[in-house]
This record gives sequence, C-alpha cells and structure tokens, in this order.
Amino acid sequence: MGWWLLGLLALVCPAAATAAERVDVVFPTLHGQYILTVDPARLSEGQARELVVLSPHMSGWTSQAVVPRLELCLADDPAYLDCEARTPTVPAFFWNARANVAKGVQTIAALNALRHPSELDAVVDYLKRSLALSLWLEETRLAYYQSWDEQVLGRPYGGVEPARECRAALQAVAAARTKEDRHHRVEQDWHNCVNSAARRDLGAYPEPAWQAFLVAYGIRERLVEIGSDPVPVRR
Repeated sequence: MGWWLLGLLALVCPAAATAAERVDVVFPTLHGQYILTVDPARLSEGQARELVVLSPHMSGWTSQAVVPRLELCLADDPAYLDCEARTPTVPAFFWNARANVAKGVQTIAALNALRHPSELDAVVDYLKRSLALSLWLEETRLAYYQSWDEQVLGRPYGGVEPARECRAALQAVAAARTKEDRHHRVEQDWHNCVNSAARRDLGAYPEPAWQAFLVAYGIRERLVEIGSDPVPVRR
C-alpha cells in the first residue's frame, strides 16, 4: 500500500486507526533490543521492518551508514575465502576485499530502491552520502593495496584533500618498511584522518527528520538493554 494511501486512510478513518491494536516490532541490537510500537492502520509491521534501517539507533548495526571494511570475513559466508587472510600480502585478501566492496555497492542499491515517506527524505539523503564516502574509502584503500602507489591515497574527495589535510598519515605510510605495516597505517591512520575530515562536511544524522516521521505515523520507540526493562528513547 502506497504511503499516500495510508495517509488517506488515517484521515478518512481516524476512529478505526485509533482503535487498531498497536504492535511491537522488535529488532536485535548489539546491546539488547530496539522496539518500534506501530499502529498497523498507519504503518504495517512489514513497512516498519523495511524502514528501521534508517533509524539512528539501527543504521550502524544494519550497515546502512557505512559499507563493510575490506578486512571483514565471515567464516560461514560462502562469499569469502580464507578468513585468516587479513592483510594484502596473499590472494585471498583481495578476493575477500572485492566481496566486501560488492556488498557495499549492493547496500547502496538497496537504499536507492527503498520506498520511504517524504518525512525521511533528509535521512535517506544523508545515508546515501555517508555510504558513498564509506565506499570511496574502501575502494581507494583497495586500489592502493593493489598498486602500493602512495599517490592513490592523496586523491581528493569532495572538498577534502588528503595530501594536505592528512599529510602526517601519508608520511607514516611512506615510513612503513613492510607491506603489513603499510596496510596497518592505511587502515588506521589514513582512513581515520580522511573519514573524519569528510564527515565534518557531511554533518550529523538528521535527527529531526526521523522524529518527524515517528510523529507523523504515531510510532513509539524504545531501547531495551540486556537484563533491563524497556525504556523510551530519551531526547
């Protein structure tokens, strides 16, 4: 059912919408549960499960704000080869790295295809820009590990110039004597510096837009930490 039709039904049948039994939609998190209490007359459970990836409390957990790092490897995932290959000195690392880049591309495609109400336009735009930055960081790292050409790490991104703003990180990479050390310096120093600089331009997650969505559809959200009782999300 389209968002416009749901809104029309809520306006035409306010009594029915009010009388509808609310439903708790539960999502696991690293520290417990995140619960959305929805009115099915205004937002179905299925729609809540699709849109929860946009929540500021779930976007990191569901990898909607960043793409997988090159080093990610899940032993039970057939997309990966040897999970002991965590450095770019063996062929399996590059196989796994390309698999993670492909997953990042798929995440962006899924976000582009996600239908959402207009209240969430700012959230979707933010996450698209965040994912684009994250994918660029991983693709740039992969290009460097394939060539070991330090000029790759100096390429600008938007208004960020790594060659100037992250000079110390690039010098640390150049001073590293082994490929393992260079990998570590790029993974940590270069990535953290460029990511921080770019995210200053990106800005913060648009919390007011998420709140406007909750109000528009009569949704309540709660966080439940392991071993505790449910509590409303505090502002």
